[in-house]
Amino acid sequence: MSFFKFMTEKENNKKQKQTESVQSERSAKPKPINKSTIAEFSPKSYDEVAEIIDLLVEGKPAIVRLDGVSERTAQRVVDLLSGAIYAINGNLCELDRDLYIFTPNGVKAN
Repeated sequence: MSFFKFMTEKENNKKQKQTESVQSERSAKPKPINKSTIAEFSPKSYDEVAEIIDLLVEGKPAIVRLDGVSERTAQRVVDLLSGAIYAINGNLCELDRDLYIFTPNGVKAN
């Protein structure tokens, strides 16, 4: 066996291990969360939604109350959060009028 062939085989093995590691990370189950601590928000404006989205991206659910804002603002907030939920493959559940729970991928709300 020549030196160059040995180096090529060594590099191929290293690449295969890296690929397997990445595939393992991608197929890993979502991390469990402490279900007793779900953040609750009552945004007063469209601009306050970024904090909720950041929480969802971190893998944590959020309850959102929209009873203190105009119907137009409430609809804009729901629209923006729905887009974020779609992007992270999460879920949305309307619990009551103007009360929603937004959950990231792997967290279900019934």
